[in-house]
Amino acid sequence: MDTLLSRRAALKAVGLGTAALAAGVGLDLGTGVAEAATASDALRGALGSTVLLPGDPGYDAERAGFNTLVQQRPKAIVLAESARDVAAAVRVGAGLGWPIAVQATGHGISVPADDALLINMRRLAGVGIDTGRRVARVDGGARWRDVIAASAPAGLLPPAGTTSNVGATGYVTGGGVSIIGRTYGYAADRVRGIDLVTVDGRQRRLSPTQEPDLFWAVRGGMGNFGVVTSFEIDLLAAPTVYGGALTFPAAAAERVFAAYVGWTATVSDRTTSVAAFVRYPDIPTVPPELRGTLALIIRVVHVGAPADADAELAALRALGPVSDTVTAVPVARLDTIYGVPTAPVATISESGLTRDLGDDGVATVLRAVGPAATLPPGFVEIRHLGGAFGRRPASPNAIGHRDARFLVFLSNPLAAPEQAGAVHQAQLAALTGLGPVLTGGRIPTFLGPTDVTPQAVSVAYDQADWTRLRGLKSRYDPNNLFRINHNIR
Repeated sequence: MDTLLSRRAALKAVGLGTAALAAGVGLDLGTGVAEAATASDALRGALGSTVLLPGDPGYDAERAGFNTLVQQRPKAIVLAESARDVAAAVRVGAGLGWPIAVQATGHGISVPADDALLINMRRLAGVGIDTGRRVARVDGGARWRDVIAASAPAGLLPPAGTTSNVGATGYVTGGGVSIIGRTYGYAADRVRGIDLVTVDGRQRRLSPTQEPDLFWAVRGGMGNFGVVTSFEIDLLAAPTVYGGALTFPAAAAERVFAAYVGWTATVSDRTTSVAAFVRYPDIPTVPPELRGTLALIIRVVHVGAPADADAELAALRALGPVSDTVTAVPVARLDTIYGVPTAPVATISESGLTRDLGDDGVATVLRAVGPAATLPPGFVEIRHLGGAFGRRPASPNAIGHRDARFLVFLSNPLAAPEQAGAVHQAQLAALTGLGPVLTGGRIPTFLGPTDVTPQAVSVAYDQADWTRLRGLKSRYDPNNLFRINHNIR
């Protein structure tokens, strides 16, 4: 690239050489590469896995994230195939002083990895299931669909979100708001151990008894402390759930939403639900009867017997949905409950947390995001928290705001990137309208591509936790090389 140095000098800068060979980093000093090579040539020589540079075949595909709003041009991309590859890549990147970015699917992409070393984890996607312990060991690039494919035959349920297309690691390190979360808690709450590569290239094992400070921080602190190469997480013994959607037309939305909020106060912790105001665009790809319309869709997941689920859902069904798809769903078919599209798209989002919603709170929500509100096509979710979401795990983590009752999530696809500014302003106006019921807090998983300032990131944590996270960041990544993220600084 623009930084010229010899291959030997680059390897010396990152502390690689004979000692690294003995440690098994995978150098090949006999390849005949010219001494006057670029830093990226040194990177290629130091790693056994594929390295892509701008202009190389595959570079554009491997730099792309799921959210196409964020475009990035890293200096180099490493397609890691092992934890050893990751450790070597981190040592090289850190030695050259490059920022280090990590990506599996790019769903949570926020800051573009321009002029950075991007470690693409998608090839490191193995999953192992210990049926006796009910634990999954998940590699850093695996998606939830990989976990489900491995766990479903054993009748074990993972804490996936609304789509299994997302990377499991980014989801877990941001908290992970699962579709079974009132039963299970945040996904981060049930992590048993983590394998992490820190900025010094060291491979560390984290657990409640091994490096407990880092174990606490990574579960909620996202990618700020290193690269997660694998983690272990609890599974539930549940071969099926009872789940699906109840759909109501715009004319009934206000009445039904008020009833839904009241209903959430009556259900057990085995039921997790989301009410979404969905605004359909007026475009040819949408069925004619839905174009330009609004619907209130309530999705539920019950972990337990169908008879118990039916009893809990009776009050919602009595409200007269025009469609009811709630039924027994095998673990292998979890994605059918939410039906989230899997094609990459440019999206902008915002979120917040609310207190209890009494009559005044319900009215506030309806004014801000209900049928009469003017918002662009997309959806506004009101996710029911409480239950296990509200209980701190036996081994504490950095996920706070446990007293919130609902999570508000606004998401709008963009027909063109230049729409982002106007759409984001509409989202902010909606949040302003919701102000009386918002706590001011966020959940790390739901930080979006505009939430990149220290203030925006800090509100995702309790104040004491933010202070502790900043101290640990200074200790383990003093030069902030892991900053291509929702950065803790």
